[in-house]
Amino acid sequence: MPSVLGLLEAREKKVREEVARLREEAERITAALSAAEARLERLRQARETVTEVLAEPDAETTGQVEAAAVTGSTVPHRVESAGTEALAPEYQRIGSPGRANPAQSSSIFTYSAVTRVIKFVVTNGS
Repeated sequence: MPSVLGLLEAREKKVREEVARLREEAERITAALSAAEARLERLRQARETVTEVLAEPDAETTGQVEAAAVTGSTVPHRVESAGTEALAPEYQRIGSPGRANPAQSSSIFTYSAVTRVIKFVVTNGS
């Protein structure tokens, strides 16, 4: 018949192994959480940078008033018979004919603004 102390030691050994396994899992989850939080912070900074750059007056469009996209406006599902009139006004402006040259566009996403964002991201590595 096994001794009571021997049974307790065996049970304690199993629990210690479980504790070690759970600590390793907690460390793995903590590392994954830290990486996800870092990605989230980079995305937040990128969004702020894009907002700042797009808010700056453009040398090409100085004197022109540009409308900002309405928060929550959506692009409808594409249907062959639907024209640009199905789009929200800001999207109609972006995709309107005669705006093939991005440098001549007065849309909210002007060529030079997008170029500045790209240069900033490349320079700062965000």
